[in-house]
Amino acid sequence: MKKRFTRHAVTLGAAGVLGIATMAMTSPATSLSASQTPAPKVSVPGGLAPAIAAKSKPTGATAGTTQMRVSFILKGQNIASLQSKVDAGWTGPYLTPMEFAQQYGQTPQYVQQLISYLGSFGIHAQVMTDMLDVTSQGTAAQYQNALSVLFDNYQVPASSTINGSPAARMQQVFATRHNPQLPANLAGNIEAVLGLTNYAPYQSLSIPGKAQVTPGSTAASGGTIPTGTAPSSQLPQAFEKQYNLTSVLNAGSQGQGQTMGIVTLASVNPSVPAYFWKNVAHIAVITHRLTLVNVDGGAGRVSLNSGSDETTIDVEQSGSIAPQAKIVVYQAPNTDYGFVDAFYQAASQNVAGSLSASWGESETAIQYTVAAAQESPGYAAAFNQAYLESAAQGQSVFVSSGDQGAYDPTGDIGTYNLGVDSPEDSPYVTSVGGTTLPGTQVYPITKTSSSGAVTTTGYEEVNIPTQLTWGWDYLWPMYKALGASSESAAAGGLIVGSGGGYSVLFNGPSYQAGVGASGYSDYQFINPTSYQDISPTNLYLPTSFTLNPTPGLSTGTNAGFRATPDVAFNADPQTGYVAYDPQFKKVFGSVNVDFGGTSFIGPQLNGVTAVYESSLGHRIGFWNPNIYKFAASSSSPFHPLDSNAVYSGSNYYSGRNNGHRLSIAGEFTNTNDYYTGTSGAIYNPGSGLGYANLSKLLTDFASVGSTQQ
Repeated sequence: MKKRFTRHAVTLGAAGVLGIATMAMTSPATSLSASQTPAPKVSVPGGLAPAIAAKSKPTGATAGTTQMRVSFILKGQNIASLQSKVDAGWTGPYLTPMEFAQQYGQTPQYVQQLISYLGSFGIHAQVMTDMLDVTSQGTAAQYQNALSVLFDNYQVPASSTINGSPAARMQQVFATRHNPQLPANLAGNIEAVLGLTNYAPYQSLSIPGKAQVTPGSTAASGGTIPTGTAPSSQLPQAFEKQYNLTSVLNAGSQGQGQTMGIVTLASVNPSVPAYFWKNVAHIAVITHRLTLVNVDGGAGRVSLNSGSDETTIDVEQSGSIAPQAKIVVYQAPNTDYGFVDAFYQAASQNVAGSLSASWGESETAIQYTVAAAQESPGYAAAFNQAYLESAAQGQSVFVSSGDQGAYDPTGDIGTYNLGVDSPEDSPYVTSVGGTTLPGTQVYPITKTSSSGAVTTTGYEEVNIPTQLTWGWDYLWPMYKALGASSESAAAGGLIVGSGGGYSVLFNGPSYQAGVGASGYSDYQFINPTSYQDISPTNLYLPTSFTLNPTPGLSTGTNAGFRATPDVAFNADPQTGYVAYDPQFKKVFGSVNVDFGGTSFIGPQLNGVTAVYESSLGHRIGFWNPNIYKFAASSSSPFHPLDSNAVYSGSNYYSGRNNGHRLSIAGEFTNTNDYYTGTSGAIYNPGSGLGYANLSKLLTDFASVGSTQQ
C-alpha cells in the first residue's frame, strides 16, 4: 500500500551531526519549491553501485524492506578559495566546524530542502556539522522511489592479485545498474550519492614479512647458516630511535592533552592494543584512552577476514609513539559511503588533532569506473572536501601510499601499468611511503620430500648497504629461497614496495614546485606487455609483463600531476615491526608476527604529530606546505633518497646450497620497483622528500610561528 508521508525532523545525535530540527521546517507541500510543482528529475553522480552490477551475476530483486544507508556528499561553497589557502599553507586562525560550515558548507536552506525531500519518502536524514555530508537511513523501496533506481542482488566473483593470492573475496551484495536521480533544484549541489551498494571495495595496506633464517640454523649438508644483521621484529621504540624522536619524548612531550584519530574499515578489540602496550612494547600509557566511534553503524565484528589486524596495528603504533595521548577510532563499514563518511565525521567532530588511514584502492580502479560512466570523479572530490576541512581546522591527515611499489593496480584490478593509490593521491593529505633499513638478510633454501618433510639445504643472502626506497626487487634474484623457478617468476609474485609515482586524477599542488617533482629517474625492471582494451572503457592496459633483470637508467618528466608520497620511513616487512593479535595464532602459529607496509608509517606519524603538538601547545595542521619549505632550506631536516646506484655481485649477494657456493646474478637499486633517485634532487618519487630527523623537524615546526588555536 502507499505509505502516508510523515515529516522526519532530524534529531541531535553524536558530536559532529547538526540538528536540522532547529531550523524553521516548512510543510512537505512547500519544502521543494515555492510553485508547489515537483521539479523534473536529473541524474546525479553515484558511487560504485553501477560498476559492481555491471561485472556481477544477478541473483534476484532486492527485498523492499532491506535496510540501507545512503550518503549525499554536497558541493561546498568557495572551494577554489579554500584550496588556494590550504595549498599555500593555512595561516590561521583555525576554524571550528561551525565556522567552516558558514564559510564553505552548503546553505541551511538547501540542506533543509534535501532532507525534506528524502523525508517525504520516509527516509530519515541528518547533516554533519560541516554542512557537506547528509547521511540517511531507509529501506530499499524508499530509496528506489526517492532516487528513481531499481535494486537487485548480485554475486560478485572473488578476484585475485597477480600472484594468485586473493584480492577480494566473493561477496553477496545489492546494487543498482544506474546512477540515481534527484529533482533538478536539488541535483546541482550534489557531489556524489554513495551507498547504493554494500560492496566492500577497500584493502588494508599491511603485509607480513617473508621468513628469514633463525639464529643457529644449520643446513642438511652441514655447517651453520649465517644470521642476518638487518633489524626485524622491531618495537615502536626502534622507530623513535632510528629517526631521532627519543630525545623529544625523554624531554617530557608524549602527547599529553592531545587526541589522535584512526579512520578505518574494520573493528578493533580494545583489549588487544592495551595488551601490546603493556606486555609487548612495555610502554606506560594513560588509562581509558581509547574511544570507538561507529560510523554508519560501524564495521561489524572483529575479524581478520575483514581487516581488524590493520586497525589493531594502527592503534598499537600510534598509541606507542604518543603514550599520553587519547585515541578515537572511527570504525566505518567497508563501503564507498563508509570510508568517506568516516573522514567527514572525524572532521565534523574535530576532537582529533591528527588523523591517519591505512586503506586504499588504485587510481586505475577508479579510472575504470569513471571511464565506464559507472562512477563520477565526484567520488574522489568527496574525499578532497573532507581533507580540506581538516586542513582548515588544523587537523593533520596521513594516508598510506600503498604496498605495490610503482605498480599499484597490480594489487586490485591486476594490470601492470604504473599507478598510485587513492585516497593518498589527494593533494590535501600527507602521503606516507616506505624505506628498507640496511643490513644483511638471510633466507633459507628448503626442499620438501614426498612425505611432506621440509629440509633446509642452504641459504641465499643479500646485503642492503644503506637505507633505501623500499622495493622488493632486491629479493627477486634470490628466487631459489623464495621457492620460485626463476627470477622472473619471483618478480611476478613480489611486485611489492613503497607506493609512489604520479597521480592521473589530481594536478600538482603549488608546494611541490621547485623540489624536483617535475622530473624523475627510473629503472624499468617490469616491461608491461599484452595490452588490451578494457571493455566497456577506452582504457588500454597491460595484462602481463616481461622482466629485465639489469635495466639501464632512464629519465622522464611529469606533466604537472600530484607526485606521491610526500615522506618515507622504514616500512619494509623484512626490516619491519612486530604486531600482536591473538587472532594471528590460528593463521601464523604465533600471536606476535613480523609485519610491515606503509600502513605502519601513517599511524606512527599520527603519534609524532601528537607528540609535537604537546610540545608546541597548538595544532600543526596540514604538514605539506611547511615540510616542502623545510626540505628546500639549507638546513633541511630531511634525508632525500636521491641515489640511483646499482648494487650487484658478491658484495651484495651470496649463498650456499647442498654444500656448494652459489653465484647469484641480478641487481637491486634504490627503487620502488621503478622510480629511483635523481642525484641532488630534493624530491624523488617512491620516497618523496625522504626520511626526517624528527627532533630537527619539531624545531622547524616551532619556528613557523602561529596565530592558530
